[in-house]
Amino acid sequence: MKKHLLLILLGLSTQAVLAQAPQQASPQQQQASMPAPRGNAKISGVVVDSETKQPIEFATVALINLNTGKPIDGSMADDKGRFTIQKVAAGKYKLNISFLGYVQQAVENVTVASDNAEVNVGTISLATDAKKLSEVVITGEKPLVEEKIDRTVYNAEKDITNAGGNAADVLQKVPSLSVDTDGNVQLRGSSNVRVLINNKPSSIMAGSVSDALKQIPADMIKSVEVITSPSAKYDAEGTAGIINIITKKDSGLEGVSGSVALTGGTRASNGNGSLNVRRGKLGINASASTFQFYNHGDMSNITRFYQPNQAVRDQSGNTEIRGGFYNGLLGFDYELSPKNSISGSVRRNGGEFRMENNQRQLYLVNGTEDPQGSFNTDIENRNQRVGTDLNLDFVHTFEKPGQELAILSQYTMTDADTRNNQDRYTLGEAPFQLQRNNNDGVNNEFTVQVDYVHPFENKTNLELGAKSILRDVKSDGLSRDIFEDFQEEEVLNFDYGQDVYASYATYGFALKKVNVKLGARFEQTEIDATYYKEDVEGTPSRTSFSDSYNNLIPSVAFSYTLKEKHTLKANFTQRIQRPSLFYLNPFDQEQAPGTVVRGNPKIDAELTNLLELGYSTYFKTSSISANLYMRQTDNAIETVTDNSQISEGVTILTFDNVAKNKTYGMSLYGSVKPVNKWTVGGSTNVYFVDLKSDTVSNSGWMYNINLNSSYDFGKGFSAQFNGGFNSQRINLLGSFASFSYHNLAFKKELFGGKGGLSVGLDNPFRKSMKMKNDVAVYNKEGDLEYQQNIRINNYNRGARVTFDYRFGKMEKQKPRRKRSIRNDDTKQGDSNGGAGGM
Repeated sequence: MKKHLLLILLGLSTQAVLAQAPQQASPQQQQASMPAPRGNAKISGVVVDSETKQPIEFATVALINLNTGKPIDGSMADDKGRFTIQKVAAGKYKLNISFLGYVQQAVENVTVASDNAEVNVGTISLATDAKKLSEVVITGEKPLVEEKIDRTVYNAEKDITNAGGNAADVLQKVPSLSVDTDGNVQLRGSSNVRVLINNKPSSIMAGSVSDALKQIPADMIKSVEVITSPSAKYDAEGTAGIINIITKKDSGLEGVSGSVALTGGTRASNGNGSLNVRRGKLGINASASTFQFYNHGDMSNITRFYQPNQAVRDQSGNTEIRGGFYNGLLGFDYELSPKNSISGSVRRNGGEFRMENNQRQLYLVNGTEDPQGSFNTDIENRNQRVGTDLNLDFVHTFEKPGQELAILSQYTMTDADTRNNQDRYTLGEAPFQLQRNNNDGVNNEFTVQVDYVHPFENKTNLELGAKSILRDVKSDGLSRDIFEDFQEEEVLNFDYGQDVYASYATYGFALKKVNVKLGARFEQTEIDATYYKEDVEGTPSRTSFSDSYNNLIPSVAFSYTLKEKHTLKANFTQRIQRPSLFYLNPFDQEQAPGTVVRGNPKIDAELTNLLELGYSTYFKTSSISANLYMRQTDNAIETVTDNSQISEGVTILTFDNVAKNKTYGMSLYGSVKPVNKWTVGGSTNVYFVDLKSDTVSNSGWMYNINLNSSYDFGKGFSAQFNGGFNSQRINLLGSFASFSYHNLAFKKELFGGKGGLSVGLDNPFRKSMKMKNDVAVYNKEGDLEYQQNIRINNYNRGARVTFDYRFGKMEKQKPRRKRSIRNDDTKQGDSNGGAGGM
């Protein structure tokens, strides 16, 4: 996320600009202690990194009196590196520009000729201070993890263990995140997160996040940003927060540049490339990638029914998983004039996911085998998806530095085709039943957004904006059972429209050493839905409903910095979680014999209160940050059971607003350099979850730990290790067992640092990973109705080799204005598309 809480933690990287006079002062010192003369002139400029030419946000600019050598005023750079010092009197001055990790730069002989002059000192480049950087675990380059003012940043391009993997492998290593073997993501124990790509929603994420993460090669990811307490400027969606995946893209340099990478592995292979061309006012960037994966495992699923008869359904079998995805992007930006620019892009993504499972089912009733319920099943799940994103943005900057207007638009289209085929047969005989479960879906979304930023003379900042998101979702389902001499068929068409209208305002200011940012966001949601059904008898039915609700979302943030090294912060906000199609689609998806997933179109949006307290510091060669947090949701969406077909041995899983969810936790991150070439870092997240509904409750402590280490052997050789452990996770109906992972990687730089050859090992010391999922369901009287125990053995040991190369010659750089739409506003589904395959 490039939008910062502009006045939160302002003092993290600044130096003091006002000095106290000593008790016994010389005449010059007495003059320095006198109030500086005030005028109406302005001094402005831009601060950038001397190597990357990127803006340095929060750089400190001190205005120095030439006669005394003392600072008399100052300012701070914004997120574009721009600064302005107001109310300056006519005279001659010097500017001292500084930022933590950079060599201080001075601009001599700044002359203000008149009382109303406007002096622009141009672009000021700061060089990296290697000595200072080493004190915060950086030696001439970014650390693996950065704790910034409003977010945690994991610099994925610095972790060679990512080479040849996908986005799920990358997110597994980010502090506060946990990713299970299916690719389902949790932030501080909650799966209610919004995943963006380059600050924007994408059709890739229109359905299952876990499937989408498999489509993004790790080699294309520059960094991952985690925002746990978004301000009112962000959409109010995502109970736990926002995850923003930043891809490698055009840096704004003049000339032609690009990169290619190829990976071959035992579990996955991929290739990707990018090309950037910039001449004058026009920049064009393109990228393409493909990803193929293949894996296998085995599973067992034992379900025990207690009402009305004692019955056991025992399923076991082997699983083969394979798939392939592609991504393509073509974008441009053009400077219409010095103060107006437009940019746009077209992204195309698609692919197919297949899972084959051959199962043997044994069905016992009161201890005796039921021949009708005992059979073999060949299951094939196939999910095809094609998506397109269209973006067109306009940005206007005013004469006043920092004042800006942006008009942003986006249109996304997603087509999905899901097939679940099951052939049931007795060993040695032809199938006696063919089950075909098909679901075609379309998800179209149009967004327009207007943002305005207005800085004031007293270092305060006002941001205003409005946004509309218009969604149209359609799902056509067909369920067919084919027997020897007849067939049964059900048809379901589901149309769902959701329009969200929002406006926001944020105001940032400082009270002495305390930085404050207040915000409010108003959102109005309009829903219209219709679903049409024809049952096996051919009887039609149609149901329509509509809903409308308003939410006023506050956000409050405070920060305080002590001695430039210790920063305290406190944040409070509310979050909304609207359900996506995964939770809404009433079409029955029979994932396996006797297990059905069915959406609930009438569930409401969740509303969550979020409180966070944080502390961060650094000393010598170490850094540390800690956060306490609390989340409370009174109408949490949880998986529940529909017991209408329990007597037939069918388990129906659906969703409802049935639980109160209270989560209390602490996250901790630290990094240290035992020696100059060795870096060790780690994070942990410990939290307690209390889930309660009218009929059932569950609670418990959970945690996840991540450890990473890297060593530079010199001469282009380096090695890295990454490992993690996730404890047992609970939900309302049961629990998921703990799991762990570990990765090793070795890299040799080639071609003078322009390329490299990497070897990666995934879980080399373990053949497979065993996963457990236990569920127990009780009726209203407290009697146990059924138990389900799932065991999955995933063979995830693997090896891969990656070659990468960067080419091109850069000439010069000009900072470009960038804005983007963020739709952070729907509760997304879990693995494999879930109900409806959307």
